[in-house]
Amino acid sequence: MAHPTYPYDPDLHDAGTPAARGECTHHAQAGGECAGPAVVSFQDDDGNLQSGCSLALEQLVERGTIEALGQGG
Repeated sequence: MAHPTYPYDPDLHDAGTPAARGECTHHAQAGGECAGPAVVSFQDDDGNLQSGCSLALEQLVERGTIEALGQGG
């Protein structure tokens, strides 16, 4: 089941973390290429709140890992 997503909100993330600074934590962890600042906040499979750029959002929705924005979060 896909995890819910939320429009990126720095207040959802722990202060001082890359996610709270608007960075894409998804690509930072995966070692992939990042398309820019965070546009989405989402829960990963381990229950941790992550942030993702527009490319991460697209990739994760295509994989069925997270819901598209506006689909439940």
